[in-house]
Amino acid sequence: MEGKLKVAFFLTKSGNRRHVLQLKALEEAGFYPLVILFNTEPEKTYFYQKGLGKKLRFLSISYEEGGRKIKLKVLRELINLLKKEKIRAVLTHRFRLLKYLYLAKFFYKDLKIIFYPVVSGELKHLGRRLAFKVIKKSISKIVVNSRALKEELCALKVVKPEEVEIIYSSVDPEEFSLDLTKFEARRYLRLPEGFYFGMVAKFRPEKDHQTLLLAFKRFLDMGGKAYLLLVGDGPTKEETVKLAKKLQISSLVIFAGEIDPLQVPLYLRTLDVYVHSSYREGMPLAVLEALSSGLPIIATEAEGLPDIFDCPYFFGYLVPKRNEVALAEAMWKIYNLPEKEREILGRNAKRRFEEDFSPEALAKNTIRLFSEIFNS
Repeated sequence: MEGKLKVAFFLTKSGNRRHVLQLKALEEAGFYPLVILFNTEPEKTYFYQKGLGKKLRFLSISYEEGGRKIKLKVLRELINLLKKEKIRAVLTHRFRLLKYLYLAKFFYKDLKIIFYPVVSGELKHLGRRLAFKVIKKSISKIVVNSRALKEELCALKVVKPEEVEIIYSSVDPEEFSLDLTKFEARRYLRLPEGFYFGMVAKFRPEKDHQTLLLAFKRFLDMGGKAYLLLVGDGPTKEETVKLAKKLQISSLVIFAGEIDPLQVPLYLRTLDVYVHSSYREGMPLAVLEALSSGLPIIATEAEGLPDIFDCPYFFGYLVPKRNEVALAEAMWKIYNLPEKEREILGRNAKRRFEEDFSPEALAKNTIRLFSEIFNS
């Protein structure tokens, strides 16, 4: 690794499928990629699960959650780490981490910063916007993962259109090409037979599981016969379980709980239709995973999803956010299609993924992104 440019991803969590693809691409392109994490044991990260534990170097910074103020101890630790490792560029998705990098740059002027927000609302607060206008001068590249996020930043008047680039997320399609039928997958997971709608997402307010349950109840009242499989855990799960009981549909809603990320392809294989009810996104990896799995998609018009549906062929329905009636109608329409027509939708979904969201496109754009900041 001697002589290679050291670059790093600065993350608060353990990483995801997009990060794996990007870090692999950077390594293959001749960079020396590292991962900086807060209070995280590398062995428990998704990177280790994907076999990158011995290929990547992990650097940990001690950080206690709580409060918005900059912690000088954390800042000192970050500066010392950057200098010691001679890290030349850092990419981060979070404004909180961006502030630390901005201050670190005063003491380590060679540092290049890439800001890549991936969810809506990162700069919605006035204080953040004012701070960002100052910080922006120290950022080498600003990147987003959907047209909506670019439009949001421009509407907030913190950037000009030419200052923001769109790089779409991706996942590795080989992970979702299981040599297993949906019936075998259901038998393995001990799920009853039937028609399955499903969603893989953390139970958080913005994922809006409540509207999905209300839509599913409407679908059942219309005469539909199906199960709803919800994979994940989180703060709104308990109230979602209570709502299922209140609607008297508990026997048809299966709460799978939190699963190992490596099991996501298996759970997706059990589904007939993937439904994504979120009202705030960036570019949901869960929907890209469903596309890659060859599933018909029903999704709301949250950020990033109009980009996915912007094509001339049909693979599902894009419906208004927080609209249980529209969601139920879309579920009813796909449910009533002949099996062969749903298979065509699934093939179209894979085609859409390969067209604009392939891992090759993400790898190429990531390499170009880092190369440009050193060549400019």
